[in-house]
Amino acid sequence: MSSSYDYLFKVVVLGEGAVGKTAIVTRFSHGFFRTDYRTTIGSQFAVKNLEIATDSGRLTVKLQIWDVAGQSRFQILRPMYYRGSSGGLLVYDVTRRRTFIVLDEWLAELKKAVGKTIPLVLVANKTDLPDRVVTPEEGRAYAEKHGMPYVESSAKTGEGILDVFEQLAKILVEARHGPG
Repeated sequence: MSSSYDYLFKVVVLGEGAVGKTAIVTRFSHGFFRTDYRTTIGSQFAVKNLEIATDSGRLTVKLQIWDVAGQSRFQILRPMYYRGSSGGLLVYDVTRRRTFIVLDEWLAELKKAVGKTIPLVLVANKTDLPDRVVTPEEGRAYAEKHGMPYVESSAKTGEGILDVFEQLAKILVEARHGPG
């Protein structure tokens, strides 16, 4: 892979512990899924180039992805990982309603640390599991209310993972230069 790119963005992946943030980042950056994830301590970091199509042609976007610890005991550390972020993924687990209910708290924490609202994609993760409790309609309504795209994903099957990052990359490029 060429090391050249048209844009470089720092993005954060945030949400409650065990919603699949690390699995999403690993699936996207390394192409596989593991069943034995450990709690993220502080943050983990991945870099990946992504080609996106725009009205003016194809662009290479380099994403620096910061996978931030979701457990409350790491709350004091998170703001330093958020700073300088251009955008991010707000992730919840469709099988655990609490992870959806607390999304506003994550948005507030991020906004306080960054000092402004940044583009986000709402990610409804673990859609491969049979015991879903948060409906697609609820997720779409939340995303619409907050002006963000809504994407369903399964880090386990890989479904929706590329779409999540492509949508975020396109939003970030548009935010920098306008559509196209």
